[in-house]
Formats: sequence, C-alpha cells, structure tokens
Amino acid sequence: LQYLLLAHNRLSGNIPSELGLLGELQQLYLDINQLSGNIPFELGLLGELHKLDLTTNQLSGNIPSELGLLGELHKLDLDNNQLSGNIPSELGFLSQLQYLYLYTNQLSGYIPSELGFLSQLQYLYLNNNQLSGNIPSELRLLTLLQQLDLHDNQLSGSIPSELGLLGELQSLLLQNNQLSGNIPSELGLLGQLYYFDIRST
Repeated sequence: LQYLLLAHNRLSGNIPSELGLLGELQQLYLDINQLSGNIPFELGLLGELHKLDLTTNQLSGNIPSELGLLGELHKLDLDNNQLSGNIPSELGFLSQLQYLYLYTNQLSGYIPSELGFLSQLQYLYLNNNQLSGNIPSELRLLTLLQQLDLHDNQLSGSIPSELGLLGELQSLLLQNNQLSGNIPSELGLLGQLYYFDIRST
C-alpha cells in the first residue's frame, strides 16, 4: 500500500498504531475527520512517507519526536488540532521537508533553532499557538522560504535582522505577539516581500 487517503469523512477514535507497519506508504491523508487521542509514534517508522496530513481533527498530546525520522517527508500538516507541548527539535532532521503546518494548536515553548536546518522548506506556519521566547536567528538559513507565519503567539524580543537574508520571502506575519525593539532595516532587502504584518489588535 502506497496511498491511504481517508480525508473528509466522519472517522472517530484513535489513529491505529498498526499503520506504522505500512512500510511502503508514501501518502497518508486522515485530515478533516473526528479522530482523537495521540499521534502514534509508530508513524515514525514510515520511511517512505512523502506526505502526512492530519489536519482538522481532535488530536491531542505531544507531537512525537519520532516524526523526525521521516527522511523522505515533503509535507507535514498537523494544524487545527489540540496538540500541546513543545515542537520537537527532531523535526529539524526532515531534510526534504517543504511544508510545515502546525498552526492553530496549543503548542508552547520555544521555536526550535533546529528548524533552520530545513534547507528545502518553503512554507512555515506556526501561528495561533502559545509559543514563547525569541524568533530564532537560525531561520535565516531557510533560503527557499516563501511564507513565514508566526502570528498570535507569545513571542518576545526583537525581530532578527537576519530575516533580511530570506531572499525568497513573500509573506512575513508577526502580528499579535510581544515583540519589542526596532523594525530591522535589513527587511528592506526582501525584494519579494509583499505582505508584512506586525500589528497588535
């Protein structure tokens, strides 16, 4: 089995840990259901997986650090759940990842600096959580990044001037945080940027 596409149904209960036995699986879509409980760490065994979409369910608990073992993963979509705890630093091992969607959960703690290792990342959405601390300057390494959305968290400190190195960035959303200091002049180097929001509403 290479494709398991069960999205847009009314499935409930837990995600079976036995799905981790599907060693040839490339795409797992369980989004827009009524699934609950934890994300099984056994999904980290799916070494051929390219796309994992669990968005818009009722999943809770931590994001398993074992997902950092999915070396072929291009898209990780866990948004619109009730996930809590820290973002695992192990996600920084996902060298092929292009899309990371963790928004609208209850995630807390710092943004891991290891996310700067995601050299293929184009879209990073961490908005609408309870993330705190500084925006890591290591995000400057995401040279392919097009959209960075961190709005509606509890981030503090200054906006890193290093974000001015993100030459492909089109959208930078930082509104409704606790950021302070000056707007870095280096952001003027972002020739592709068309949307920058730092409002507090």
